[in-house]
This record gives sequence, structure tokens and C-alpha cells, in this order.
Amino acid sequence: MTLSGTLRPVDRLMVLFNVGFGVLWLAGLGRVPAAPWLVFGHAASVLLAWLAGRLGPGASPIGRGLRELYPIVLISLYWLEMGLVRHGFHDGTYDAVIAVADQWMSGGTHLQLLWMPAMPWVWFSEMMYAVYWLYYPMVFGAPLTLLLWRRPSLQPFVFRVTLAYVACYVSYAIFPVDGPSHTMEKFAGPHMEGFFYNLVVSGTHAADSMGTAFPSSHVVGAVTAALIAVQWFSRPWAVVFLLGALGVALSTVYTQSHFAIDSVIGIVFAVVLYYAVAPALERLFGGEPAPIPAVAASAPSSPAGSA
Repeated sequence: MTLSGTLRPVDRLMVLFNVGFGVLWLAGLGRVPAAPWLVFGHAASVLLAWLAGRLGPGASPIGRGLRELYPIVLISLYWLEMGLVRHGFHDGTYDAVIAVADQWMSGGTHLQLLWMPAMPWVWFSEMMYAVYWLYYPMVFGAPLTLLLWRRPSLQPFVFRVTLAYVACYVSYAIFPVDGPSHTMEKFAGPHMEGFFYNLVVSGTHAADSMGTAFPSSHVVGAVTAALIAVQWFSRPWAVVFLLGALGVALSTVYTQSHFAIDSVIGIVFAVVLYYAVAPALERLFGGEPAPIPAVAASAPSSPAGSA
């Protein structure tokens, strides 16, 4: 292993996040049974970020793959601890505040309570649940595709996706919201027999974390991926990602997973992070902000064209 590289902005971001949450769990010793293991896990993540960042150009293909993708793997794991943060450090949630704000935004009602009962058709429900599931290949499949194509856009992609989820996790730790999926009765109808309905529900039951509804990380992640696609992918793929992000934003409401305000604020959250916070952090962490053209002008035949 050659440790001749320098820490990139994403490595520094991961170190900062893991130190912060490691200190949080130190404060939770004696309060949360899993706190010692979480302190150890975040300390190990700091070491991993440092080692991965220091891997030099002579690293093996496996080492280079680890260096590029380890933040995506880690942020997936950190999702599982957000419920522990919510129960360990908060006596309640801010659902009442968000419910009032959603009613104000939606004209005195909750859109997620009205939409599915008004359009309960199985074919439409399956389409919406399929789009909801599309979030996973959009956010987590695209970095792997870029790595296999060896495109120069991988590092900015990983940094921005990592930043989006780190920002969501910090928000959840400070301002937890369970959301209507946990606090309101859900519509029961023929859509419950659908394939994508059961795929999404089983996945949610297997790996959901309480307190993570506002803003919707589904929307934040999908919009971030779409903005990256606009900047670095060919035009057809940029359009696909933009339509996918719009579909995810709508489907989170239709499936009664989120309030409409969770989705709207998720879009705003992602745009602010992408265009304002990410470039500032890249400068602060010693990197050069990536140029932001309007749309990739060319449309090469490969899945992702370089800018």
C-alpha cells in the first residue's frame, strides 16, 4: 500500500463528520447501550478516511475503488444509527411543527392523505412505488457506473452525495421528525398487492430509521444526483435523472411516506447544498470547486460524458 496521496475534500468531510458524531456518542455513554460501539465505529471511520485519502497513484485497482467509493458505503451505514440518535438524545420529535407548516403550505390539508385515496389504481400506484424505488440506483448505482467507466466526474459526484447525506444526518440529529408514515394512518387498498409496493415496504421495514423524515433524504439524494447529471452527464442522461428526481419528489408524497413540505424543503436543501455549500467547502478543504456549466452540450454515446 502506497500512502503518498493527500486528503481530498470528501476525506476531510468524512473525518469532520465522524469526529463530531464520535463526540456525540461519547456524551451518550451510559445513556445509549450501543454508544461504545458507535464511538469505536466512528473512530475506525476516521482512520479509514485518512488511509483512503492517503492512497497514492500506485494503489491497486481494489485500493483505488475503495478510495473512491468508501464514503458512499459509510453514509449508507450511518443511516441506521439515526434512529438511535432520535431515541437517545430527544424526548420527542418536531412532527407537530412540520404538520402545521405542511397544512399552511398545502392550504389547510395534508396532500399525502388525499392523493392516494383519490387515485388508488394499482397501475398508477405501482408506477409511483417503482419511481420511489428508482432513488436507489440513481444515488448509489451512478457512482459505481462512473467508477467502471473511469470518468473524472466521480470525485465531485461522491463529494456532493456525501455532503447531501451528512447535512441530512446533522439535521436529523438536531431536529428529528418521524413523519406521517409513522404518525398517521395510511390508506389501505388494492395497491397493497402490488410488487413494487411490497418491495418498498419490505425495504423500509428492514432498514428504516425513526426521526429522519424532514427533509426527505430520498428527495435530497435524488435531486443531488440529478444536478450532478446536468453538470457532467450527456444531455439524454441528464434528462433521465431530472425526470427521476421529479418522480421521487412526487412519489414520496403519493406513497404517504412524507408530508409535501418534506419534499419541497428537500429540493431547496439539495439545491443550496449543491450550488452554495459544496463549492465553499471544497475551497475550505483545499480543493478546487468544480465548474458548473448549464447543461452538458454534447451527448456522447457513453453513459456519462466528461465535461
